[in-house]
Amino acid sequence: MNIRTWSSRTLLVATLAAVALTGPSVAASAQVQGETAGSAHAAPVTLPVGPRPESITKGWGGKFYVSIQGAPALGLNDGEIRTFDPETGATTTFVTGLDNPRGLAFTGKFLVVTDTTVVWIIERSGAKRILAGPSAFPHPTAFFNDAAPESGGKAVYVSEMGHRELMRDPATGLLWPTDSPQAIAIPPASRVYRITVTGQVTEVVNPSRKVLVMNGITEANTYGHLLCAEFFYGNIVDVDLRTNKKTIIATGFRAADGLAQGHDGTIYVSSFDDGRVWKMDRDGENPQILLQDVGFQTTADLYLDEKGKRLLQPDTAHGAIIVIPLA
Repeated sequence: MNIRTWSSRTLLVATLAAVALTGPSVAASAQVQGETAGSAHAAPVTLPVGPRPESITKGWGGKFYVSIQGAPALGLNDGEIRTFDPETGATTTFVTGLDNPRGLAFTGKFLVVTDTTVVWIIERSGAKRILAGPSAFPHPTAFFNDAAPESGGKAVYVSEMGHRELMRDPATGLLWPTDSPQAIAIPPASRVYRITVTGQVTEVVNPSRKVLVMNGITEANTYGHLLCAEFFYGNIVDVDLRTNKKTIIATGFRAADGLAQGHDGTIYVSSFDDGRVWKMDRDGENPQILLQDVGFQTTADLYLDEKGKRLLQPDTAHGAIIVIPLA
């Protein structure tokens, strides 16, 4: 993939586009980052993609696919999967007839999509079918969120958030303080399931307060380990899938949503509530802000495009994908 070379004029156009799409906060953040990084770093670029995008992944032929949730209400059957070209911003409807599609995982042959209480599998032609419905799971299904491919293409991992309905103050919509009685009262019920491409379901991460309300998940660089983004406390947790031992490697990233790890061990995480994206080293140290001030409930799942040297960050509230260049 060709890496775009950015001129000063292009940066100005990108900044103005960000203002038009999402307001001055994103554009200001992009401008500051471009100025402080110097000529070696380009500014983030914001491109419209559709109402309430949640997740993005690379699929067949190197194309990118985005889950579009549509209206906030459940049961409207207005969700879609769209293709997205980060070079031009062009989008095309690929699959319709979903409700609120969220996590996307590409196995190499299939695209797997979480959709509240069901998991879909989609073929290259766009034909879809339910891979696993509520009856396939050993525990009640409440809210499937992220999906991540297992190496080898035979299965995907899917996060079930558990008691997400208890984590916010209904009067404000904000997460309860971590030291509040309401926080302590949230029972651990979040899990991660492994689902094969033929529909067999296995629980691989069991409930724990370390992973109280899980969202983002990704295979870790360490064989047999999974990285999990815990939403309520903001823990980044390494789970040994052979023993289910859970180790918190970083914390404080509240509303942690998107999660990815590079081949060099660098971890990338987004906060849905804070409108921020960070990177840190493999041990959870030396966090650095890559994007900020996007707004409340904006930066959802993300995709690390190492070949393209960029992060692709859905912005749910503003109906866009933010392309974040990486050094």
